[in-house]
Amino acid sequence: MNTTPLFDFFLACPMCMSGVSGQGLMAANTAIGVMLVILFAVLASFFAFIIYLVKRSGRVAAEDAAGEQAP
Repeated sequence: MNTTPLFDFFLACPMCMSGVSGQGLMAANTAIGVMLVILFAVLASFFAFIIYLVKRSGRVAAEDAAGEQAP
């Protein structure tokens, strides 16, 4: 399975790419891809947690308002 087309859009810095060909270049591109996947997973988790907190605060506010109305 040739995965080179999948990683052509990941480019290592010119210093890393100078004189590197074949497996070294593929390893650098794969490492960059893996780090990007991890970064996006962490960011997605952070945003999901923020959305959870917003929903929870709305629910707690609604419960507080309902508790204050009932004497």
